[in-house]
Amino acid sequence: MSKKSKKAQLKILNEIRDQLIRQAERWGKDGHYTPLKLEEMELEQGRKIRSDLLTEKSNLEYEMSMLGTDKKEVLIKIERLDSYIKKADRVILAHEKKIAKIIEKIIGDRSAIKKAENTVRTKHLISVMIDS
Repeated sequence: MSKKSKKAQLKILNEIRDQLIRQAERWGKDGHYTPLKLEEMELEQGRKIRSDLLTEKSNLEYEMSMLGTDKKEVLIKIERLDSYIKKADRVILAHEKKIAKIIEKIIGDRSAIKKAENTVRTKHLISVMIDS
């Protein structure tokens, strides 16, 4: 696939996403499709696609071993599925990283939060000496 066609596809997908967000706002669901929510949706779909690919690979392996079909053709299909599964893994990992970055922005500096938590959790002892 050429760079030009990839750019065209991304442009269409971005337009569809923008339309989805505008339509949700018209229905009164302002803020429903946040960048985090969209990434989570894409991650979920990537995982479903990966699952479907693994199922198909399993079916082909079963067909090859039990039914004795044309092994060369099935092996070629399995190789293609393996490359698609690897690509799905890369896409899933990319979305997981994007989600982590978005959450990091929301949370802020983790070390500062940890320090504040420790300060709050620290029990301060007060000693009082009574002189008689």
